[in-house]
Amino acid sequence: MNTQEILPKDLIYHKEKIYFWIVCLISVISYIFFCLSIIGLPIILVLFLLSFLLHGMAIGRIRTNAVKLSIAQFPEIYSKVEELCRKMELKRVPDVYVMQSGGVLNAFATRFFGKNMVIVYSEIFDLIENELGDELYFILAHELAHIKRNHIGKMAFILPSMWIPGVAETYLRACEYTCDRYAAYYSGNLPSSKNSLMMLAIGKKLFYRTNQSEYIKQINHEKGFFIWLSEFISTHPPLPKRIHALQTYFKETDSPIILPKSNNWVYGFIALIGFGMFFGGLYYGLSAMNPFTPFEEFEDESVEVVSDTPPIIQAVINRDQEMAEKLAKAHEDIDLEDYNGYTAMDWAIKAGDSEMVKILLENGANPNNESGYMMTPLMTAATKGRADIIKTLHSAGAEVNFQDSESSMTALMYAAQGESEETIKVLLQLGADPNLMDYSNMTAYMYAIEMGHENIAKLLEPRR
Repeated sequence: MNTQEILPKDLIYHKEKIYFWIVCLISVISYIFFCLSIIGLPIILVLFLLSFLLHGMAIGRIRTNAVKLSIAQFPEIYSKVEELCRKMELKRVPDVYVMQSGGVLNAFATRFFGKNMVIVYSEIFDLIENELGDELYFILAHELAHIKRNHIGKMAFILPSMWIPGVAETYLRACEYTCDRYAAYYSGNLPSSKNSLMMLAIGKKLFYRTNQSEYIKQINHEKGFFIWLSEFISTHPPLPKRIHALQTYFKETDSPIILPKSNNWVYGFIALIGFGMFFGGLYYGLSAMNPFTPFEEFEDESVEVVSDTPPIIQAVINRDQEMAEKLAKAHEDIDLEDYNGYTAMDWAIKAGDSEMVKILLENGANPNNESGYMMTPLMTAATKGRADIIKTLHSAGAEVNFQDSESSMTALMYAAQGESEETIKVLLQLGADPNLMDYSNMTAYMYAIEMGHENIAKLLEPRR
């Protein structure tokens, strides 16, 4: 597969961005319609809360029952995941879990509290037993591509459009084409990429006996309204189209032709009328439950726009030291997290604002606060290579050998993954223990070796 002329930015399916903004606009309009109704806003809140709870419980079941890949658990596959993340320039390697699937071939990427995860069903993971590792790597790369393109994070913006059959699905299908390209490009094996998609059609035992060209041309003979409708409301393109799209994009010379469906515009017009009637009735019903018209409801009232960002965090972001100190003294919760899971201290450290860090510490910020990311301020400073801030935090009582409650990582381990030798030296001078191990028995020295940072590894090398 020749990828020399392809740049990573060229891998994005040409319609993905257009569809996203169309879907986003529809979602914004839907939010406005719901907010103009007294009953509409509670419905949105209930749906969000219900979705959050169900998602949280599902993630909980996965994390407590599935097998998590690590340097000690299927290390060869975990190393490949790390390699793919480096190629895609993902800042953090997501947690990868393998779970029993009851024979279902599937994998998906998700996020909870800002933490990315990839879940692979065991039926797919079994490919490593059949010497089909390249097919598995395509699937892993496909899910990592969803994280790279932030498809998961964008779901919150397009949620209302998902209630309209066929609207959000158009964008989601475009995302699948993009991720297929990413996966084939970064895994570097087009035949295995096509085989992976073929497995989803016929299974992992018979895919190699299937004539892929005939399978692709098969879709030319499948016509009719319900064929069109099944694709229109599906989040994934038909498998023959996905295989064909890969062959066409990577310029495979013997790629068969897929003929366009001449009646698509007729079916689309029928669906548009149906969806228009549905949403017209829905808006009318919500308006009928509202005892006020939109203009009567807000007449003579001033509407205050409230930011979701806590004021003290906003002050830190604006580098307004006077306001930050004022809010802190007014008993503003200094360690409160924003939507992204970051505290005021996190933002000050990320910005390298040493003076703001001192102000927050002097006004009660906890130097050992463990955020939703399971990181203390010292760990954040170590990750960012802020040696001066590390000294300030340590003077305020930060525990240099604190290990997080989830993976037992230390500030020194985070620093070892970076490139700042000064940060390593400062942590060691302050008493950081290079012999501590995380949940997978990795030390800071091992992390430095793994990242290829030889100079840092020498600083952490075990002494005999």
